[in-house]
Amino acid sequence: MSIKTWPRKKKLTLSLLLAVVLVLCIACAVFLLQNQKRTLFHFEPSSVESIALWCGDGGSMEITDREQIDQTIQLLNDFTYDETEELPPMGGWSYSLTVAQDDEVFRIGFGASYISLGREGGGSVVYYGPAGHFQTLVDLGEEAHERFLTDND
Repeated sequence: MSIKTWPRKKKLTLSLLLAVVLVLCIACAVFLLQNQKRTLFHFEPSSVESIALWCGDGGSMEITDREQIDQTIQLLNDFTYDETEELPPMGGWSYSLTVAQDDEVFRIGFGASYISLGREGGGSVVYYGPAGHFQTLVDLGEEAHERFLTDND
């Protein structure tokens, strides 16, 4: 009785193929992990009753309409960032939201393409994301500011 074996050339080719497949799988996994979109929030829209929107130059508005609340929470939950920057304590800001969910209150600074969150001990961390992601909220902030200017004339 004889045992058949593969010729060495076929064993080498199969081993090489398996090695190439393994390297490609590892490369894909590393690429996906490095380019994974990172999110900051997981708010439950139904647990938010209202949102206060503030303009740093003066003016505010309270968002109580359920559809607008849901849209604002969706914008926050969908925001992904790919770059961060730590900033020291400093004055001034452009827009912010105060979101009350259950027993917690979150103060979130933002611009058209970023979110700024305060750190313990002062300063903030800025998370940069897609251009214009929060433009609709910036427009609402401008509307609140315009009303503030008109009411104070």
